[in-house]
Amino acid sequence: MIAGNNPEHYSNRYFYLLVSIALILGVWLGYLSSITAPLLVIGGLLLGVMAVFIFKKPVIGIFLIAFFLPLERIGAYEFGELTIRISQVLAIITILGWFFYQLFINSFALKKNPLILPLTVFLLVNFASLVNAENLDRSVSVLIYTAFTIIFSLIIPQLVVKKEQVDKIVKIIIISAFIVGVFGIFQYLGDAIGLPQSLTGLRDLYTKEVLGFPRIQSTALEPLYFANYLLIPLGLLCALFLSKDPRFKYYQLAFLLVLLGTNLVLTVSRGGYLAFIALLGVIGIFYFRNLFTPKKIIIGVIAVVLIFIIATHFLGLGDSLNLETFKEHVVNVFYGAAYSERVEMLQTALTGFHLHPWIGIGVGGFGPFAAIHPYVPPPEGWQIVNNEFIELLSEIGILGFLSFLVVVLIILFRSLKAVQVVKDRNLRAVMIGLLAAFVGVLVQYQTFSILYIMHIWFLIGFMISVQNIILKQE
Repeated sequence: MIAGNNPEHYSNRYFYLLVSIALILGVWLGYLSSITAPLLVIGGLLLGVMAVFIFKKPVIGIFLIAFFLPLERIGAYEFGELTIRISQVLAIITILGWFFYQLFINSFALKKNPLILPLTVFLLVNFASLVNAENLDRSVSVLIYTAFTIIFSLIIPQLVVKKEQVDKIVKIIIISAFIVGVFGIFQYLGDAIGLPQSLTGLRDLYTKEVLGFPRIQSTALEPLYFANYLLIPLGLLCALFLSKDPRFKYYQLAFLLVLLGTNLVLTVSRGGYLAFIALLGVIGIFYFRNLFTPKKIIIGVIAVVLIFIIATHFLGLGDSLNLETFKEHVVNVFYGAAYSERVEMLQTALTGFHLHPWIGIGVGGFGPFAAIHPYVPPPEGWQIVNNEFIELLSEIGILGFLSFLVVVLIILFRSLKAVQVVKDRNLRAVMIGLLAAFVGVLVQYQTFSILYIMHIWFLIGFMISVQNIILKQE
């Protein structure tokens, strides 16, 4: 029998059984990985150890995932055509840990989550769209990834149910962002002085050889994904800074804002810049009165000046050629080859939508639809629309788009309700910071179109958790 009715731990009887399973899984992963990379044996064993703790207390899995979220490229392992990321493995273990607990207590009573129904409809439409898929293998693969990230997001509110857990996750996110932010600066400086890519981790497309200065991606796959991830810690830091949170010193928050703000600038991501402007707009709406205090004005001005000076120095914008290159890259939105390609992709997406307006051309099907042959990917990889909402219309039609729109509206309106009723200053700051980050993600989704991104669905699940805690208190 399980001791108590707390979903955080198992009885010893089942715990030891799951320990054995976890250790076997860890050893197997380590052995499998050792075929090509012996060091990954240690990684497999460490995952086994983590699994032990997660099975005993599943919410630990959420804490670990919050830390490993940014390890998208560096810290991941290529196994054939499959990229295995630490956060994904931990998510699988966490889902299993939660499932086994519910199974053992013979109860699958779920915490309140208004996204369950619209997301179920969304997945059903995705599944139905397979009938129109030109490349069924790819569509099924994308559907599996999408379903996995959504299920992971739905599990978070089942485990994160206390304010103390929210506080831990916020601190973990900030610590993790600090680490990848420091690495981002190293990455930039390392490439600038000529360190090999094996040390900096930069891909060929983002070294100084392309634009005259590096575009940092830190541990992410691309600069735009890194910029997208940074919205979460930046949103939290801005809200905490303006909320007078007593747990953080002003200089600590200001330092982190300068560090991560500089990282954002060095990604040279247009979408990231627009998203951050939207983020600041949301923060400003809620903390307008708090903005105009002498102390915050001084610290804010110093932070902005420091970011400008550091970014200007790093990007070499004192050099007229680099300045012109930077300006051209940032403002090149409505002209040039990149613009022509975006227009072409949008037109292709709308063509697909008109062919199958209700359920689309198949989840993940835009790339094969836009290719010369649906089973032959172009040398640069499958094309994307570079606009998530247009791609949803194209791939899963009106029904899929509307179900996703319902998800977005529920998150936005429920967040606003939580902000209105909350009395806890810290929870209010966290809710506002997460809401600002989510709005930033929606804005940046106008410039790229990958739905199954772990940190985005982590953000969504975490927002529902914070909303539930606030609304339950009130």
